[in-house]
Amino acid sequence: MNNSTRIFTGTIFSLLLCGAAVAAPASPAISRPAPQADCQKLGSEVSALIDTRTDSPNIAAARSRFQVGIMECMEGSDDAANKHYQDAKNLLTQDQPKTTSSIQLPAAGR
Repeated sequence: MNNSTRIFTGTIFSLLLCGAAVAAPASPAISRPAPQADCQKLGSEVSALIDTRTDSPNIAAARSRFQVGIMECMEGSDDAANKHYQDAKNLLTQDQPKTTSSIQLPAAGR
C-alpha cells in the first residue's frame, strides 16, 4: 500500500510539473545588436572602385580615406572603417573635386 501511494503521488507531481512547463510563457527573446556590415567586403568594393577611377579628381583624397579605413578594419573597428570606406566611395562617385581646405578667400577688388 505504501508503494502504490508513492507511485500515485509521483505521477501527480509529474503531471503537475509537465502542465506547468507547457503553460509557462516563452522566455523573452534576447536582444542582439544588428549585424554590422563586413568592413572587408566594403573595402574590397572601394579598392576596385579606386582601381577603375584613376582619372577622378578626388583620387588622392579617396585613397587616403581608404587607407585609414584599412587600418580601422585591421583594428576591429568595423563601423569606423565602413565610414571611411563610404567617404572614399562618395569621393570617387562625385564629378566635382572636393577641396581639402575650408578657408574662404576674400573677394578681390573691393
